[in-house]
Amino acid sequence: MITCEFCNREFSNVGGRGSHVPYCKVNPNRTQRPKSPNAHAKKGKIPWNKGITKHDDKRLAMCGEKLSLRYQNGELIATGRASTPEKELLRIEKITTKAKLNNGGYRQGSGRGKKGWYKGFFCDSSWELAYVIYCLEHNIDIKRNTEKRTYTYKDRIKNYIPDFIVEGEIIEIKGYKSEEWLAKLSANPDVKVLYEKDLQPILDYVIMRYSKKFIELYE
Repeated sequence: MITCEFCNREFSNVGGRGSHVPYCKVNPNRTQRPKSPNAHAKKGKIPWNKGITKHDDKRLAMCGEKLSLRYQNGELIATGRASTPEKELLRIEKITTKAKLNNGGYRQGSGRGKKGWYKGFFCDSSWELAYVIYCLEHNIDIKRNTEKRTYTYKDRIKNYIPDFIVEGEIIEIKGYKSEEWLAKLSANPDVKVLYEKDLQPILDYVIMRYSKKFIELYE
Protein backbone atom coordinates (compact mmCIF):
# COMPACT_ATOMS: atom_id res chain seq x y z
CA MET A 1 0.00 0.00 0.00
CA ILE A 2 1.29 3.48 -0.93
CA THR A 3 0.94 6.27 1.65
CA CYS A 4 1.14 10.07 1.65
CA GLU A 5 4.30 11.20 3.44
CA PHE A 6 2.41 14.08 5.09
CA CYS A 7 -0.93 12.66 6.35
CA ASN A 8 -0.31 8.89 6.02
CA ARG A 9 -3.41 8.44 3.85
CA GLU A 10 -3.23 5.17 1.93
CA PHE A 11 -3.54 4.81 -1.85
CA SER A 12 -3.75 1.75 -4.06
CA ASN A 13 -1.50 3.22 -6.75
CA VAL A 14 1.17 5.86 -7.36
CA GLY A 15 -1.15 7.97 -9.50
CA GLY A 16 -3.66 8.41 -6.68
CA ARG A 17 -0.97 9.57 -4.27
CA GLY A 18 0.52 11.84 -6.92
CA SER A 19 -2.82 13.60 -7.37
CA HIS A 20 -3.28 13.96 -3.62
CA VAL A 21 0.13 15.13 -2.35
CA PRO A 22 0.23 18.62 -3.98
CA TYR A 23 -3.12 19.47 -2.35
CA CYS A 24 -2.66 17.58 0.98
CA LYS A 25 -3.88 19.79 3.84
CA VAL A 26 -0.80 19.04 5.97
CA ASN A 27 1.70 19.54 3.16
CA PRO A 28 3.56 22.74 4.15
CA ASN A 29 4.05 23.57 0.46
CA ARG A 30 0.62 22.51 -0.75
CA THR A 31 -0.94 24.02 -3.84
CA GLN A 32 -4.31 25.74 -3.70
CA ARG A 33 -6.88 23.79 -5.67
CA PRO A 34 -8.29 25.70 -8.65
CA LYS A 35 -11.76 27.00 -7.90
CA SER A 36 -14.76 26.17 -9.97
CA PRO A 37 -15.84 29.00 -12.27
CA ASN A 38 -19.24 28.77 -10.57
CA ALA A 39 -17.79 29.18 -7.06
CA HIS A 40 -19.19 32.15 -5.15
CA ALA A 41 -21.80 32.64 -7.85
CA LYS A 42 -24.12 35.51 -7.22
CA LYS A 43 -27.10 34.77 -5.02
CA GLY A 44 -30.23 34.31 -7.05
CA LYS A 45 -28.49 32.88 -10.11
CA ILE A 46 -30.77 30.34 -11.76
CA PRO A 47 -29.32 26.76 -11.76
CA TRP A 48 -28.65 25.31 -15.20
CA ASN A 49 -31.09 22.41 -14.67
CA LYS A 50 -33.99 24.39 -13.22
CA GLY A 51 -37.23 23.45 -14.98
CA ILE A 52 -35.53 20.81 -17.14
CA THR A 53 -36.47 17.11 -17.12
CA LYS A 54 -34.81 14.02 -18.56
CA HIS A 55 -37.11 14.38 -21.55
CA ASP A 56 -35.59 17.79 -22.35
CA ASP A 57 -31.89 17.26 -21.67
CA LYS A 58 -29.56 14.42 -22.71
CA ARG A 59 -27.40 14.75 -19.58
CA LEU A 60 -30.37 14.25 -17.25
CA ALA A 61 -31.60 11.38 -19.40
CA MET A 62 -28.23 9.60 -19.09
CA CYS A 63 -28.23 10.09 -15.31
CA GLY A 64 -31.73 8.63 -15.14
CA GLU A 65 -30.68 5.58 -17.12
CA LYS A 66 -27.68 4.95 -14.88
CA LEU A 67 -29.80 5.22 -11.73
CA SER A 68 -32.42 2.88 -13.15
CA LEU A 69 -29.69 0.27 -13.64
CA ARG A 70 -28.72 0.49 -9.97
CA TYR A 71 -32.13 -0.07 -8.43
CA GLN A 72 -35.02 -2.39 -9.16
CA ASN A 73 -38.17 -2.28 -7.00
CA GLY A 74 -36.28 -0.14 -4.52
CA GLU A 75 -33.42 -2.63 -4.12
CA LEU A 76 -29.81 -2.10 -5.13
CA ILE A 77 -28.86 -4.38 -8.00
CA ALA A 78 -25.65 -2.78 -9.37
CA THR A 79 -23.48 0.33 -9.24
CA GLY A 80 -21.00 2.03 -11.47
CA ARG A 81 -18.13 0.40 -9.54
CA ALA A 82 -19.59 -3.07 -9.12
CA SER A 83 -21.67 -4.72 -11.82
CA THR A 84 -23.39 -7.25 -9.52
CA PRO A 85 -24.93 -7.15 -6.03
CA GLU A 86 -22.29 -9.63 -4.84
CA LYS A 87 -19.44 -7.37 -5.95
CA GLU A 88 -21.15 -4.38 -4.35
CA LEU A 89 -21.43 -6.20 -1.02
CA LEU A 90 -17.75 -7.16 -1.20
CA ARG A 91 -16.84 -3.52 -1.91
CA ILE A 92 -18.85 -2.27 1.07
CA GLU A 93 -17.36 -4.96 3.34
CA LYS A 94 -13.84 -3.97 2.24
CA ILE A 95 -14.49 -0.29 3.02
CA THR A 96 -16.00 -1.15 6.41
CA THR A 97 -13.08 -3.40 7.36
CA LYS A 98 -10.54 -0.75 6.42
CA ALA A 99 -12.44 1.87 8.46
CA LYS A 100 -12.42 -0.39 11.52
CA LEU A 101 -8.68 -1.03 11.19
CA ASN A 102 -8.01 2.70 11.00
CA ASN A 103 -10.37 3.56 13.85
CA GLY A 104 -8.70 5.93 16.28
CA GLY A 105 -5.14 7.15 16.40
CA TYR A 106 -3.34 10.38 15.73
CA ARG A 107 -4.06 11.91 12.33
CA GLN A 108 -2.39 15.12 11.32
CA GLY A 109 -4.88 17.88 10.72
CA SER A 110 -7.75 16.17 12.51
CA GLY A 111 -7.96 18.62 15.40
CA ARG A 112 -10.19 21.69 15.74
CA GLY A 113 -7.58 24.42 16.18
CA LYS A 114 -5.05 26.32 14.07
CA LYS A 115 -2.76 23.72 12.52
CA GLY A 116 0.75 23.74 11.11
CA TRP A 117 4.40 22.71 11.32
CA TYR A 118 6.89 24.10 13.81
CA LYS A 119 10.49 22.83 13.92
CA GLY A 120 9.54 19.30 12.91
CA PHE A 121 6.37 19.10 15.03
CA PHE A 122 2.91 19.12 13.47
CA CYS A 123 0.58 20.92 15.89
CA ASP A 124 -3.19 20.50 15.78
CA SER A 125 -3.93 23.70 17.73
CA SER A 126 -2.43 26.95 18.92
CA TRP A 127 -2.24 25.46 22.43
CA GLU A 128 -0.14 22.56 21.14
CA LEU A 129 2.08 25.07 19.31
CA ALA A 130 2.58 27.11 22.50
CA TYR A 131 3.37 23.96 24.46
CA VAL A 132 5.95 22.79 21.90
CA ILE A 133 7.56 26.26 21.81
CA TYR A 134 7.78 26.36 25.61
CA CYS A 135 9.32 22.89 25.84
CA LEU A 136 11.88 23.50 23.09
CA GLU A 137 12.93 26.86 24.52
CA HIS A 138 13.32 25.41 28.02
CA ASN A 139 15.25 22.30 26.88
CA ILE A 140 12.40 20.02 27.93
CA ASP A 141 12.50 16.67 26.11
CA ILE A 142 9.35 16.41 23.97
CA LYS A 143 8.29 14.14 21.13
CA ARG A 144 5.10 13.04 19.46
CA ASN A 145 3.54 10.00 21.07
CA THR A 146 2.89 7.04 18.74
CA GLU A 147 1.52 4.48 21.21
CA LYS A 148 -2.10 3.60 20.48
CA ARG A 149 -4.42 3.34 23.49
CA THR A 150 -7.87 1.72 23.77
CA TYR A 151 -11.06 2.72 25.57
CA THR A 152 -14.71 1.71 25.56
CA TYR A 153 -17.48 4.11 24.64
CA LYS A 154 -21.13 3.14 24.09
CA ASP A 155 -20.20 -0.57 24.16
CA ARG A 156 -17.61 -0.10 21.41
CA ILE A 157 -13.86 -0.57 21.80
CA LYS A 158 -12.06 2.38 20.23
CA ASN A 159 -8.48 3.57 19.79
CA TYR A 160 -6.76 6.89 20.25
CA ILE A 161 -3.20 8.20 20.57
CA PRO A 162 -2.32 10.80 23.25
CA ASP A 163 -0.44 13.88 22.05
CA PHE A 164 3.10 13.91 23.44
CA ILE A 165 5.72 12.17 25.54
CA VAL A 166 7.44 14.80 27.70
CA GLU A 167 10.32 13.76 29.93
CA GLY A 168 8.98 10.21 29.79
CA GLU A 169 5.44 11.25 30.76
CA ILE A 170 2.44 10.91 28.42
CA ILE A 171 0.78 14.30 27.94
CA GLU A 172 -2.58 15.19 26.40
CA ILE A 173 -3.52 18.79 25.54
CA LYS A 174 -7.27 19.20 26.00
CA GLY A 175 -9.48 22.23 25.53
CA TYR A 176 -12.84 20.67 26.32
CA LYS A 177 -14.47 17.74 28.09
CA SER A 178 -17.05 15.32 26.73
CA GLU A 179 -18.50 11.96 27.69
CA GLU A 180 -16.25 10.21 25.20
CA TRP A 181 -13.17 12.05 26.44
CA LEU A 182 -13.96 11.05 30.04
CA ALA A 183 -14.20 7.44 28.86
CA LYS A 184 -10.71 7.75 27.32
CA LEU A 185 -9.34 9.23 30.54
CA SER A 186 -10.97 6.60 32.72
CA ALA A 187 -9.37 3.80 30.66
CA ASN A 188 -5.95 5.51 30.63
CA PRO A 189 -5.31 7.01 34.08
CA ASP A 190 -1.55 7.29 33.42
CA VAL A 191 -2.13 10.01 30.81
CA LYS A 192 -1.53 13.48 32.24
CA VAL A 193 -4.04 15.99 30.89
CA LEU A 194 -3.27 19.70 30.55
CA TYR A 195 -6.38 21.89 30.42
CA GLU A 196 -6.56 25.64 29.86
CA LYS A 197 -5.77 26.54 33.47
CA ASP A 198 -2.69 24.27 33.35
CA LEU A 199 -1.50 25.81 30.09
CA GLN A 200 -2.11 29.44 31.06
CA PRO A 201 1.47 30.12 32.33
CA ILE A 202 2.82 28.59 29.12
CA LEU A 203 0.46 30.66 26.97
CA ASP A 204 1.45 33.79 28.90
CA TYR A 205 5.13 33.08 28.26
CA VAL A 206 4.67 32.52 24.52
CA ILE A 207 2.39 35.57 24.11
CA MET A 208 4.82 37.78 26.03
CA ARG A 209 7.68 36.58 23.82
CA TYR A 210 5.94 36.45 20.42
CA SER A 211 2.63 38.35 20.92
CA LYS A 212 -0.86 36.94 20.48
CA LYS A 213 -0.04 36.30 16.82
CA PHE A 214 2.40 33.52 17.70
CA ILE A 215 0.56 31.15 15.34
CA GLU A 216 2.36 33.05 12.58
CA LEU A 217 5.42 31.05 13.69
CA TYR A 218 4.02 28.10 11.76
CA GLU A 219 6.40 27.25 8.94
